[in-house]
Amino acid sequence: MQFALLAALASCEYGTSESFDPPQVLATGSPDIVISQLYGGGGNSGGQFTHDFVELFNRSASSVSVTGWTVQYASSTGNSWAAAPLSGTIPPGGYYLVQLAAGTGTAAALPAPDATGSMNMSGSTGKVALVSNQTLLRCGSGTACLPNAAIHDLVGYGGADSFEGSGAAPTQANTTAGFRAAGGCTDTNSNAADFTTVAPAPRNSTSARNPCSTGGGTPDAGVPDAGGGTPDAGGGGGGTGDGTPTRQPCTGAFGSAMTAAFGRLDGFLVAVVNPNTTTSCRGDDNHLHLQVKVNGGIEDIAVNVASTTGNPNVDFRTVSAALRGGAWTEGWHPGQTLDYPGNLGASSTSFTEETLTQLTASIDNLIANANHVSIFATGFDPTGGHLIHRQGGGHDGAIVINPTTSSPTYLLFHFTNQSF
Repeated sequence: MQFALLAALASCEYGTSESFDPPQVLATGSPDIVISQLYGGGGNSGGQFTHDFVELFNRSASSVSVTGWTVQYASSTGNSWAAAPLSGTIPPGGYYLVQLAAGTGTAAALPAPDATGSMNMSGSTGKVALVSNQTLLRCGSGTACLPNAAIHDLVGYGGADSFEGSGAAPTQANTTAGFRAAGGCTDTNSNAADFTTVAPAPRNSTSARNPCSTGGGTPDAGVPDAGGGTPDAGGGGGGTGDGTPTRQPCTGAFGSAMTAAFGRLDGFLVAVVNPNTTTSCRGDDNHLHLQVKVNGGIEDIAVNVASTTGNPNVDFRTVSAALRGGAWTEGWHPGQTLDYPGNLGASSTSFTEETLTQLTASIDNLIANANHVSIFATGFDPTGGHLIHRQGGGHDGAIVINPTTSSPTYLLFHFTNQSF
């Protein structure tokens, strides 16, 4: 968030007293570093990770140094701020993870942080500011935080008394984080409009880059982002990690890559068909369909976002882990196995129950910028797969985003009557 100062001067005639309106301060979206995700439920009852965290993102086309900057936190109506110091440079489309205080509960560890602090964030309501110096803020409790040229970005969530725009970001919970839209690319200078709450999925400097659209060039689908050869892992060579995704209209004409077996499908995500949106393209009312480009054809992957028996809700979580079964290689790989507790250390009690609407939003947010994907699934025929949830017997389904990078993220699902 940056500020532009516009002074509107009233016209005056010769011989009359001069008058003018007071300066009007207008906020505009940050051109570079923004707060892209924040989570205050670390180590709490039902917490998804051991620590609170704030994630930063560079939405610009140039690298930006954050050395000497701070991430600061205050309670929703308080004016006592604490700070975590930052250092280093965030590349275009890059993420930066700030690990904060730990709770007492047992949960998954965060990915390696890029900076640390000791602030204990509220799991539901508070204020987080990205400040371009190390001076503690004093705003809140009746004193406005904006305008302030040192505040590069501000997110008030829940019942916060300071925020960008006309309203705060949604209230969070121990099972949800606040996510900026489009993987961090969206900044309309409205916390209420720019943020949604879904299951936390922290990203750090080794995560796949997410270059924001600059209006030039043509995004690739099925083309390595580094310009040929093997897709890169975001570690140099001019690549951006997962590459720039292409989305195309969904289709009802499918390829023939898969077999009726359990395995791993490696391809490029090109279309998403949400439930209750269309009956074409294999759309229906209790699945989210992923259309994945594999060797020139489109494979259809049906993901249960509602149960047709008993409790209709589905339990969901994410896990950061190495891609099981070897490096991503475009094609269908039958015979691969996956077991949630055995391979990923995920038990049923670590998941969060979500309604169809909530789960659809969670998935849509996490895959919004996915290009390469790996899908653990049971093939129902050559054109597609199903059973993207807990099955047991080494046949647990999952969606894996950023599979070509050093930090793949697994999206895991199970029905409410399953315990493991």
